[in-house]
Amino acid sequence: MKRVAYLALYWHPQSPEMGIETRRYVEELISRYRLKVREFRADRNSCYFSPLDADSKRFRDLMDEIERRADIDDVNLKIWPSYTRRELESSPLLVWHLTNQAIEDDYYDLHEDGYQGGPKTSHRRCGSCRAELEQVRDLVVNKRKMGRRALSLTYSFEIILSEQLAQHFREAGLTGFILRPVQHYRKPYPNEPVLYQLVVTHTLPPMASPPTAFEGVQHCSTCGTTTRFLKHTHFWGQIQYYEETDIYYHPEVLTDAHDFNRTAELFGELPTGHPLVLISQRVYRLLREQRVKGWEAVPVCLTEGREGQTGGSGLRGLWRTAL
Repeated sequence: MKRVAYLALYWHPQSPEMGIETRRYVEELISRYRLKVREFRADRNSCYFSPLDADSKRFRDLMDEIERRADIDDVNLKIWPSYTRRELESSPLLVWHLTNQAIEDDYYDLHEDGYQGGPKTSHRRCGSCRAELEQVRDLVVNKRKMGRRALSLTYSFEIILSEQLAQHFREAGLTGFILRPVQHYRKPYPNEPVLYQLVVTHTLPPMASPPTAFEGVQHCSTCGTTTRFLKHTHFWGQIQYYEETDIYYHPEVLTDAHDFNRTAELFGELPTGHPLVLISQRVYRLLREQRVKGWEAVPVCLTEGREGQTGGSGLRGLWRTAL
């Protein structure tokens, strides 16, 4: 595993002369650190660098130097771990991220009810925060938005599958989910696809925290719903940057894990917080064998036991390896 840094610099000079001076300094940085750039236009006070090795001495020295420059007043830095195929294939659990949200939300929720929990709502909702508490009927969506995709998300993070992919899941005997039919919001049309909503039914115990860290916790005192974000705010001196925390579970969780699992925690803001979906190697390999597009996999870390010490797998963070 290696950490990959995506760095961009911005400056807002108070005079043309100061702008020229800062630009010359950035040009010197590029030369001295032998940096590759994605964009460095003469008509803009910004520079976008090609990905850098965040664990290298060159990167650390570069950031220490930038942090001391007052004229570079806006630094955008995001760090993502990058995993090899072997590391992904050796992780017993992986976070499953879908990479498109092509499907609009349920027609009545989106266009008629406004997510207020009225008589046609797809979910029973909290009267205070409007968080979803229970799905009460099948989803009604515009199926044309699915196109030829095998899977997609709705705006509210519901997972929609093609009939073919749903059949692959059934035939493989995968566990931890049910399928609900998805209806079209208008009259049937020629070659209308059969779609299913994948509902993950197995919930894992809470994550091991620490070492898993959270931030931005929100709580509704009426329904008891709590949402959060994985900790991602860090500082390099005075420079704030983004790097998501690792997800850890105690190894005992593997004993009862299914092929599809949902986290006990909800992530995001109220009222749209949702669980993460964790998949087994069986799901990971099936998706790869069927060449399904539109998803990413992220290894999950295991502790050494109830004391919360980190294990020796070396798997770290939330690198998203697009497929």
